[in-house]
Amino acid sequence: MNARSHAVFPRVNRAGWTDTLRVIMTIVAPTVARGIIIRRRAIEHLAEQQDWDAKAVKQMQRLKRKYGPAPLLLPIPFRPQLLLLDPADVSTVLQSSPEPFAAATAEKHAALSHVEPKNVLVSSASRRGELRSAHEQALATADRLHPYSAHFKAVVDAEFLQLLRDIGSNRSAELDWPAFSQARFRAVRRLVLGERARNDIKLTETLNDLRERANWAFAAPVDRGKLALFHQQVSHYLSDPEKHSLVSRFPKGGEFAPESQVAQWLFAFDAAGIAVMRTLAMLACHVSYWAKAVEEAMSGDLDRPFTRSCLLEVLRLWPTTPVILRQLTEDIKSGGRVIRRGTGVIIFAPFFHRDPEFLYANRMEPSIWGENDALPAAGLVPFSAGPAICPAHNLVPTVASLAVGAFLSAADVVLLQPSLTVDNLPGSLDHFAIRLRLAARRKE
Repeated sequence: MNARSHAVFPRVNRAGWTDTLRVIMTIVAPTVARGIIIRRRAIEHLAEQQDWDAKAVKQMQRLKRKYGPAPLLLPIPFRPQLLLLDPADVSTVLQSSPEPFAAATAEKHAALSHVEPKNVLVSSASRRGELRSAHEQALATADRLHPYSAHFKAVVDAEFLQLLRDIGSNRSAELDWPAFSQARFRAVRRLVLGERARNDIKLTETLNDLRERANWAFAAPVDRGKLALFHQQVSHYLSDPEKHSLVSRFPKGGEFAPESQVAQWLFAFDAAGIAVMRTLAMLACHVSYWAKAVEEAMSGDLDRPFTRSCLLEVLRLWPTTPVILRQLTEDIKSGGRVIRRGTGVIIFAPFFHRDPEFLYANRMEPSIWGENDALPAAGLVPFSAGPAICPAHNLVPTVASLAVGAFLSAADVVLLQPSLTVDNLPGSLDHFAIRLRLAARRKE
């Protein structure tokens, strides 16, 4: 037996079949139904109406009371999973990636093979270091502010201020997801690929078609023709990268399969867009937070620490990556039990992010973040944590903060829909349904 001689987990409990089925029905199935690669609008609406996330958190709380805080082994046939119930174990697993907890799980392989089959997220251990280094160089992972942040601000301001002009020339207008999303796509294409890509709607449509297919993971064959078309569309920009585009920062030489890496950047900014709409909604409900964020926006500084903390709070309240997956690369011992190589690990972020022991569990509290993008010891990991932390964990909050600031510098915002109670925020918030009234601010 090749199990580790020391225990990664001092103890692992085994769930009964009934509780395993409940986890599948209340956590796994709803997460998959909403879209693991691209969100399904109708299901997001249903999730908010039925408050799926709050119900899932209550189910997790019940399991912890019943079995205790140790990881819970779900005996799913052919695909057993360890469900984490203690934030200390979250920190252990994320700090121990990629060995023995690999980020390249079978589920990720099945989904990402449709859109980015050679991405770092599903790369082998031998390839991961080289690909990760290329991402970190391009995205300036270690830098709080990306070297191109001033350029990013100019792009974001141009696109969103133009949006404000487009949706209403009078003193008030309404902003909804479709209008916001189109401006966001233009900005993202410019940031990632350069100015020539601004109006390349066909590229985004091709990518979204692939992402919709990727939602089906194992259940659908790869559309190799469309994947080849996407690679061809992207290669047009890679062959002659524009100055200040993210692709211009790729290392020269080497076999990076850049089309697969760029695909991740193009759709990973979805998290930023969703967070921006939700943050605007939250700031509209919190007068004191609103005033501080406006002050930052009017200052013109590139670093917006308070706005950044507000965005992280929105990602805590409503994680855009609700489930973080890992997979054991070797057998491990836990007490008298051996957990076999290939067993999956599930970190259900809303359970930890809405821990009822937190006084701020269901309300907005930006002060908890400080200079941090993750608090793994508490299980607060909006961009994951450890060696496999999202390489854009600094870039995405920067761009999203600049986008929020673009609106706040030009307009006052009123939340029209949904109606929220700020002291008891809902477990689910459908970003597709958010509607905001923007009133142009008078110049004095």
